[in-house]
Amino acid sequence: MEVLRTARLRLRWFAEADAPQVLALLNDPGWIANIYDAEVRTEAQAVDWLKQRLLTRYWHLGYGFWAVERLEDGEFLGLCGVIKRDGLDHPDIGYGFLSRHWGQGYAREAAAATFAYCREVLGMHRVMGTTGPENLASGRVLLAIGLDDRGVQQTQAHEGLSRVFEWTDDHPVDAAADIAALRARWRDALTRADRLCTFSACVTPEVSARWVTGREDFSAAAYRALVQQHAALADDVGLRAVPTPLGWRLHLP
Repeated sequence: MEVLRTARLRLRWFAEADAPQVLALLNDPGWIANIYDAEVRTEAQAVDWLKQRLLTRYWHLGYGFWAVERLEDGEFLGLCGVIKRDGLDHPDIGYGFLSRHWGQGYAREAAAATFAYCREVLGMHRVMGTTGPENLASGRVLLAIGLDDRGVQQTQAHEGLSRVFEWTDDHPVDAAADIAALRARWRDALTRADRLCTFSACVTPEVSARWVTGREDFSAAAYRALVQQHAALADDVGLRAVPTPLGWRLHLP
């Protein structure tokens, strides 16, 4: 399922069929040195990692880390996206690319588009990013797209120290405006093919947890079927908006 495009790139949901590419990425020396060693050594392990770390987040959050492909030839380059980690107060942008594709501006291009998506599509008011203290190249990407350097800190999301970056919306938070924007996003998710993937980002975590618990099929086709089941609620103003740690969300009965 496609999420967004840039001048050179396509960002889309991962699928189980991407296991070979994920296996290569997780064992790339650059990934292991700058991110972590996932200890994924087989395609079967890569499928499990995909399900647990990527696919379920699409269903839980309505966003996550997406596959990055070059539009010109469909070449897999790496991943980029935004997640909400335990231990960080706000969603954070992350990315990782195969070493052979470094130095061509792909990380900055994908991260900039993700940052715009966070603000303009998902309606986020605060966005974070973290890097290893010595990973200066990754830090330059976050600075270039508009995040501010908050210095080296110990976060609950990482064992060691991290350099933390953050962006905060300058406009005062207006609950009524946020709820109106949420209802507009809800309608778009149910009526526009290019916004369908944001469906889960409109509902409370309790609702999305019901959809994930016990599920084995996290395919895009299954997600589309779930969205279709709720199509009649696109303009239902009776759906209750409630505050959550992720912002205002609709609570479905």
